[in-house]
Amino acid sequence: MIKILKRLIILLTLIVLLFDMSVYILGTKGYYFTFLKPTGNLIPTVLTIVSLLLLTCILKIKIYWIITGGVVSLLFLGTEFLENFGIEYSYEHIKPPTGKETLIIEYRNFKLGETDHFYNFYRKTDFPNVIKKLNKEMVSIMTRRSNDSALEVLGVNNAVWKKGKGVTFKSKYAETKVVFPY
Repeated sequence: MIKILKRLIILLTLIVLLFDMSVYILGTKGYYFTFLKPTGNLIPTVLTIVSLLLLTCILKIKIYWIITGGVVSLLFLGTEFLENFGIEYSYEHIKPPTGKETLIIEYRNFKLGETDHFYNFYRKTDFPNVIKKLNKEMVSIMTRRSNDSALEVLGVNNAVWKKGKGVTFKSKYAETKVVFPY
C-alpha cells in the first residue's frame, strides 16, 4: 500500500511539473488556458508547492530542507498573491454579426482622479480551453469625469468587424484596432 502511495505521489509530481512546463511554454508564445486566466499563476504555484511537499515527505528528506523549501515557496506564493492583489479583471465574450469568431476582452479600471481603462484581447484556438492573446501591449484608454462603463469606453457597441481579419472599436475616447493573426 505504501509503495502504491509513493508511486502515485511521484506520478502526481511529474504531472504537475509537466503542466507547469506547458503553462510556461504556452505563455511565452501568447497562449493561455482559459481556466487559469482569472487567477494567473496562483493555481499552478499552489499545485507545485503541494506536490513537491508531498514528494519530500515520501522521499524522507531532512526536515530543514522541507522547512527551507516551504518558506521559499510561501515567499514566492506571497509575491504571486501580492502581484494580483487588488487587480480584478473582468471578461466579456463578444461575437461579430456573422457569429463565427469569438473575441474575449479582458479589462479592468484604475481610478485616481481620472480613470484608466486597460484591455487585453484574446481569441479561441482549435484546442479546447486554450486562447491566444492578440495584442502585445495592454491597451489603455484614459477618461475624465465619465460614467461610461469600460466596454462603452472601448466602443464595443460600435465595433466594425472585418471578416476573419479583425475588429475596430470606435468610441468618443479612442479607436482601437484588434487584428486576428490567423
